[in-house]
Amino acid sequence: MIVVATLDNEYDQLLRALMPSGPAWEGDHLVVAFAPALARVHTRANDLMREISPADTVELIDRYERLCGLPDECIPDGVQTLTQRQRRLDAKTNEEGGIHEDYYLSQLRALGYENVTITQYQYADPDRPETWPVGATADTFRFYWRVNFPASADLDVMTCVDGCNSFLRTWGDTVAECVIHKTAPSHTIVLFAYQDE
Repeated sequence: MIVVATLDNEYDQLLRALMPSGPAWEGDHLVVAFAPALARVHTRANDLMREISPADTVELIDRYERLCGLPDECIPDGVQTLTQRQRRLDAKTNEEGGIHEDYYLSQLRALGYENVTITQYQYADPDRPETWPVGATADTFRFYWRVNFPASADLDVMTCVDGCNSFLRTWGDTVAECVIHKTAPSHTIVLFAYQDE
């Protein structure tokens, strides 16, 4: 590797500069043989520095997940890619919390959704039931809110190799829905909509 070879040379020069001067110390010495080992330690330390960030961790991801209680009931063990695990871990460790729209949008961005919006019904007109969500009453509409996903979110369309009793089309992200349900205020009712873009 070019980086290790460069580090070998740098450590070789460093060790030679640290050696005492004089004819007894000229030429190659056992001390200089340590340069490759020091270069490997240096490279390994750089690799471990990347492990500090949950969004980049590879070697320590299992430990980070154990500390954060992941995988949880939202995601069964063994069904996520490394990138998905890193995103979920990053969202969990860096969340600041708060009952506001930006918090939930940041959680969804961490799961890979950039084009998601949230509709809050607390500002709906109490005298116009048509502005309330389906199923809401005059006493409950203000406790509803809706997460609007693009229709393409986890879209699965029936193909010619599917069974005749298969759905023509299914969509929905159970992981994202579970994460939102877990973090939503307990007095609210969350709806999920998969809308055409």
